[in-house]
Amino acid sequence: MERLFYIDQIKTEDINKLSIKLNEMQEVSHIKIMKNSISFHCARPDNVQTFLNESDLDYVLKEMVNQRKREYVSSQNKVKQFFMFENLATEEEAKKIKEVLSKYSVYEDVQVDFSNKMLTLTTSDKNALSRISRIVENINSDIHVEQWKKPFKSQDIFNEKYIQKYIRIAALCVGFAIGLVTKNDANFLTYLGWLLALVVCNENVILKAKKDIQVKQYLSEPVLILAACLGGWACQAFVEAIVVSLLYQAGQVLMSFVSHNTFSKIDGLLNKEAIGRRLKHGQEEMIPLTDFDIGDTLVVREGEPVFLGGTVIEGEAKLDVYAIDGSDVLTDSRIGSRIYSGTIVKEGYVHIKTTVLYEDSAMNTAMNIAMNAPITQSKIEKLIDKISSGYTILLIVLGILCCVAGPFISVDNNFNPIYLGIIMLTMAGSNAYKQGASFSLLAGIAKALAKKISIKENSGLDDLNTCVTVIYDRFDGIETTDEEMDLFEKLSHLHKTFIIFNDGPVNMENEQYTIYNNLSVEEKLEVMDKAMIAGPVAYIGDCDKDICLLQKANVGISRGGVHNQNVLKNSDIVLASSNYDTIIDLFNITKKQKAINIENTFFGILASLLVVLLATISLMPWWLAVVIYYIVTVIVIMNTQRITYL
Repeated sequence: MERLFYIDQIKTEDINKLSIKLNEMQEVSHIKIMKNSISFHCARPDNVQTFLNESDLDYVLKEMVNQRKREYVSSQNKVKQFFMFENLATEEEAKKIKEVLSKYSVYEDVQVDFSNKMLTLTTSDKNALSRISRIVENINSDIHVEQWKKPFKSQDIFNEKYIQKYIRIAALCVGFAIGLVTKNDANFLTYLGWLLALVVCNENVILKAKKDIQVKQYLSEPVLILAACLGGWACQAFVEAIVVSLLYQAGQVLMSFVSHNTFSKIDGLLNKEAIGRRLKHGQEEMIPLTDFDIGDTLVVREGEPVFLGGTVIEGEAKLDVYAIDGSDVLTDSRIGSRIYSGTIVKEGYVHIKTTVLYEDSAMNTAMNIAMNAPITQSKIEKLIDKISSGYTILLIVLGILCCVAGPFISVDNNFNPIYLGIIMLTMAGSNAYKQGASFSLLAGIAKALAKKISIKENSGLDDLNTCVTVIYDRFDGIETTDEEMDLFEKLSHLHKTFIIFNDGPVNMENEQYTIYNNLSVEEKLEVMDKAMIAGPVAYIGDCDKDICLLQKANVGISRGGVHNQNVLKNSDIVLASSNYDTIIDLFNITKKQKAINIENTFFGILASLLVVLLATISLMPWWLAVVIYYIVTVIVIMNTQRITYL
């Protein structure tokens, strides 16, 4: 049975990392992302707990029990564990460590022996070391924690801590020494020495490749890089194989930095803190909306949105309720009037006695749809995956053929088929444009959210790009305005067939557009059926008057309706802003996202082919190919950030 779990107090820079990881877990479902927390259902919470323990994320998994959040306690068998401290200087620090650890229900019988620098506790947490290390680091970053699993002596502690490090250093030195001493007369020992050095330098790569092979990811980047390094060793490019492996690992650190930078920009769009003006004891104060309680007084002035619904207790105003029901007509509010989140005060001011919390408000719920969108792989990602897989397999096959056939081919001394083969294997591991597609998806959805555009499924942006017809259904009983005519002009320039359904008080006539006046719903459906013969159709309509049109369209776009469950259920995209430019913003985001994905894929493959071509004519050294490999990846990922600048 799936139970409800929470991860709270999440830092801004971690919200995407956590959501993506949880989406990848088959046992996790019904994920809801909020300002600084994530809720989800999970059948096997121990797997989530293990991920949190093994990662560098210091978060506590909580379970909803009897309407209260409680720290999750694993049902696994509890055992006594021992830990040793290094640089534990004072008894105050020891007491602090015990005090903090005792607050975690997963740890029992916590004891800290300051004189022996030892910690003992009982827990079911198999990866307690990582969490305890983070807790201790927050108390004093100089304190180091080591886990001990058997009766200990001072000599054992020394050996456990340093022996593996010394063995690695010794093996590396021996490998280099053997390789250098025998380099002028290469023999079995030469190969053995350099292999030993290569294994030591590639320890992390080997571990990653092993994990990938265990889950049948045979063509992953670590596996291919390791295969290329072994190929370089086989063709006596000993030093270069080690240099390439070190460049690859340094590049991974660089990629982590670039990815974090991109996530930060996306987070800047997703996690702008919403604040409101609260009236308390006659004084106004600006506080986060998440700090508002039911019954607090929210002050909304002219031009400001209403983030929390409630009852008007003071003031009069004209309200833009576009986000509520798609109406373009201003409504009046008075004392006692009910007012909903998403409303905009166009004139006047209101004091609202709130009746909902921010996390439960309809506006926040609708916007969370966009934050939850990156759950399944989008169509463009699937297409790029196919291109990438085909291109990767092609380079691998050619690379293996070069390596296998190389010794039997008699060619000019300036050309080494094996050397070319290992460069092909190296470039086959490049997944820059695949990473770019994932980042552009997140950036596109985040940018849409910042424009108050809620996208129900991440495929919505892809589907909108494929639409060949756009149908715009005007508001009922509203005369055209200059702003709306300007919108028509922009929509007609999207290189798509443009159709207008006019239900206004006056018939429209314009030779530039295809206009249908005062059609019934059945007649509109017939027009849509005919349009679908040419290809997919995007329908931009009222909130709930024409639900069947939203359902039938390939992409149903509703103007407003954030409080209407039928609208949220039947629309692919919900526009919560009354600004006509929001519609154009939506098409611009999809267009930019598609263009960037095409650019990244073309650039990534072209750069890879250029490297292989230069290697074929012996103008490209292997190590330089790796440098270009990462330059291309950085450019591709940085290019995706252009979506956030729209």
